[in-house]
Amino acid sequence: MNELHSGLIKNILLGGALAMGAWPLGAAPTAPPAGGDQGFFAQLWNNTSFSSYIRAETGVRTTSHQNLNNQSTNLFQGVTVARDTFVPPTLVGMPMTDGNDWDTPLVGFSDTLRRGDRVPTKSRDFNWVALRAQSEMEVKFNRQWRFVSRIRGVYDPGIYEEFDSASVADQQGTGIVGGPSELYQGTPNYFEAIGRDGKNLNPLEIAGENYMIDFPALLVEYRDGNLTLRAGNQQIAWGQAIFFRTLDIPNGLDLRRHSLLDRAFEEFSDKRVPKLSLRGTYQWNNVVIDSFVGKFQPRIYGNPNTSYNVIPVQFTVYDNYYSGGYDNEIDGGIRLKGDYGNWGWQALFASRMHPAGTFSWARSDVESPLTGTLGELANTAYAAKSPACDGTANPTLCRNSATPGEALSKTPFVPEPAGVYHAREWFAYAADVRLDGINGFNQAVKEFPDLRDVYVTEVQSYDELYNQLNTLMVAADGSYRGYIERDYHREEVYGLGLNYVTSSEVDLFNQIILNLEVQYTPERVFTAPTLSSDFLKSDEWIASLVVEKWTRWTAAFPAAYLVGQFQHRSESDLVGRHLDGYGATEEEAPPPGISSANYVVLAALQPWPGRKFVFEFATLLDVKGGILVQPLIQWNIGSGMVAEFFYNYIDGDLYGDNPNENLLNSLDWADEASMRFTYQF
Repeated sequence: MNELHSGLIKNILLGGALAMGAWPLGAAPTAPPAGGDQGFFAQLWNNTSFSSYIRAETGVRTTSHQNLNNQSTNLFQGVTVARDTFVPPTLVGMPMTDGNDWDTPLVGFSDTLRRGDRVPTKSRDFNWVALRAQSEMEVKFNRQWRFVSRIRGVYDPGIYEEFDSASVADQQGTGIVGGPSELYQGTPNYFEAIGRDGKNLNPLEIAGENYMIDFPALLVEYRDGNLTLRAGNQQIAWGQAIFFRTLDIPNGLDLRRHSLLDRAFEEFSDKRVPKLSLRGTYQWNNVVIDSFVGKFQPRIYGNPNTSYNVIPVQFTVYDNYYSGGYDNEIDGGIRLKGDYGNWGWQALFASRMHPAGTFSWARSDVESPLTGTLGELANTAYAAKSPACDGTANPTLCRNSATPGEALSKTPFVPEPAGVYHAREWFAYAADVRLDGINGFNQAVKEFPDLRDVYVTEVQSYDELYNQLNTLMVAADGSYRGYIERDYHREEVYGLGLNYVTSSEVDLFNQIILNLEVQYTPERVFTAPTLSSDFLKSDEWIASLVVEKWTRWTAAFPAAYLVGQFQHRSESDLVGRHLDGYGATEEEAPPPGISSANYVVLAALQPWPGRKFVFEFATLLDVKGGILVQPLIQWNIGSGMVAEFFYNYIDGDLYGDNPNENLLNSLDWADEASMRFTYQF
């Protein structure tokens, strides 16, 4: 019975591979020879290999800080804030000036608010708990053709204290109603990556609230002499560096699985988003020609209220991947790489859609009423305005909608709970995500004139916006949620690389690998710090120097690997945020920006004799004052079992006057102890 069951599984797997197109065109017989079924499958089975593993992963929080981008761990959960109200200048037809037009107190409506009284506060002991399984099958049909299938499954039991939108459903008339319901209603959705129309962003992925199943590899490979072709779903690695991706541009990154805080030495191998593509490589003398063409796939961010979410949940995101037609876009590139003795070089060009995309203000199309005492007063004043503006009437005395809620539905700002509750929250979060709190607000008013219809005005100063924001929040009887949308843009990327391996009679200086890589992208499109739909465009230079060496301290131990890296970026930080948004604080806006971003990496790997243990150390320093340190020990237990223990320590305020001038301040909450236990079979 066991032999029959095993044979049935083998035939199903091999038959499935053939059905998916693994057999080369014209090579598969139309029918097997009589009596040859067993021999046919037996021959394939002899050329088939399997490898699999299951792994338990945990990340335990070790700091009092928690992810401030999520609802229940917001920066202001336990802070009581005064919200003073002021007379809107356009409410009574007051002339606009160059001073503070929001400086006349509106008596009787000011209040104090503690965010935690509106949104329940939760605390997590674990940042990450997951069970992962992966299995790979390789079928070699002959010396030229093979089929590779790698399937991955991840399950998160969700054993966390979680925000539930039902806890605010009775607030401000409607609760949270905007955005894809899978992401913004109910409890957190850990894995579904969907566009604004509800469609999955990754075509070969099945995902639910607590699980995902995808194919990092599902491809056919053909080899003939110096030529190799691969067709199917695949990851393409054009670079190997710790924390840096200077020339590694074919694939975006998937940040749902432990974000970027996994083992640093894995060098994004588990993070690249696979894409349907054709890749060809050809060896021509000392030069390797490597090219690809494939379907554009975007970067995947962590979902709202999940452990490693990086987009403040006071804002709802509409992803236009499908609605904007970006799913039909094609990426392509070519790389030449040559080696001549101790010297080597590479050059590349790619035309691609930048996977990070850009964000801008979006029309919400969500109608929610103004409630509360001041809100009712605003409703009454709005109803008293003339029911239509003909273009000549005074806009302060006429209206274009039936209610303020209808007018606001045509803008990015909607009176909904669990949004921004006061001016302090607005300015603090704008600074943290490297946006311009003042000019960003003004940009929304410029692009969505219906805001003026409900007494919102552009401002000239920090104080003017501070007063206006608090007045608006009180009129909403709570908070406003902001709506933004994500779009994608084509760019042409040029890259050059030069490497050299030293030779010396002094072991310390012998066999040092020096690698210089430079990327240039003209008119790269960035998210503007104002969230303008007129996106920020600028030429970007990225240059990296990597110095590597294998060395043996003693004959009793295997060689250790040492690496030092430096990267300079002219326009953006490591995750793509433009540097013009850097440097603001809760009390100071707009941001002054910084001229460049510079990072240093130091790392080392030392195996134990027999590789029973492996010790690793990696650190990333932002020279503006932030640091990430990751020590790791790997224990190869035996019988296919491996245990890994590592710690992520992040200090976003190591030195310097303003922590918002460095990248790592945005991750200062992510200190954690992690463990991974793997069983390979």
